[in-house]
Amino acid sequence: MDVCDITRYRGDFFRVLQTTSRSQTAVMTIAAGADAGPEETHRADQIIYIVEGEGILRIDGEDRRVAAGTLALIRAGARHHVRNPGGAPLFLVTVYAPPEY
Repeated sequence: MDVCDITRYRGDFFRVLQTTSRSQTAVMTIAAGADAGPEETHRADQIIYIVEGEGILRIDGEDRRVAAGTLALIRAGARHHVRNPGGAPLFLVTVYAPPEY
C-alpha cells in the first residue's frame, strides 16, 4: 500500500508522488497570476482534480473555469494548459495513465 498526505506538498510547483507500471500521481501548485508553463500534450491520459483555488483549464482550444472539486479528463494527445488568474494558489492532483514522468 502506498498512501501519502498530499497537503505536505502544497506549495511545490510539481512533484511526482507515486508511480506504478500503469499509472502515476503528482501534485502541482500554480501561484496566483501564474501558469503551468507552455501549452502541451502527453502520450498518457491525464486526470486533474482541483483541491484548492480557481483557474482556467484549456483543452484543445476550449477554456473552462475550474475550482475546488472539479475533476477533468484530458485525453492522450489533447493540447492543454492550466493557468491561475486568481489571487490565491491553485493546488491540484493529477494522475497519468500510463506514467508520463
